[in-house]
Amino acid sequence: MFCPKCGKHVYETDNFCRYCGNNLKEEAKEEIAKVEEVIHSEQPKQSEQIVQKEKSFYDGEELVLYVAKKHFMAMFWPVFLTPFFLIYFWNIFLNTHSFLSWLVTIGLIVLIIYPIARYNSDKIIITTKSAHIKIGVLNPEEIEIPLAKLDMIDITQSSMGRTLDYGNVSFCANGEKYDYTYIQSPEELQYIIDDPERFVKEILEEDE
Repeated sequence: MFCPKCGKHVYETDNFCRYCGNNLKEEAKEEIAKVEEVIHSEQPKQSEQIVQKEKSFYDGEELVLYVAKKHFMAMFWPVFLTPFFLIYFWNIFLNTHSFLSWLVTIGLIVLIIYPIARYNSDKIIITTKSAHIKIGVLNPEEIEIPLAKLDMIDITQSSMGRTLDYGNVSFCANGEKYDYTYIQSPEELQYIIDDPERFVKEILEEDE
């Protein structure tokens, strides 16, 4: 190391410079104090920036945080029943036209079409202000719940659901319960709902 006053070479164990007599330990303490002051002055600035960004998230324009997706298993029954419907339609319905065949045909069509319609219509969108939930087909329920008041009651997963990472979730809003089926990765949605501020902070830290 070198003496900060005269620039001569000194040893780390020296308390004073052997050339000019400068107090090396005091110099070192002053340098450490300056570094710590810089560090402490920067930390509040960084915290203030994060707080300001969080305020812009919650008070400014409504931004989408998460869009829940339906799992492909929601299409299981349409895929499974379509071959049976085609076989029944060509081999039985077209040859009989009985009342029972009409009932069976209509029942199969409903069992195939309804899950497809639900797959495309059901929505869960989590924004910086609220959760926008749409459930149903013919007369869909559209719910908007402030993020602070959103409460997910329960997640249910079958053994198949745990294996393929899907499940059903239940929400509570205005004293009513709403069920959303075949949601992909339900733990991610629960993570956001449990602590939305934490999720926003993590997004901001990633942006940094």
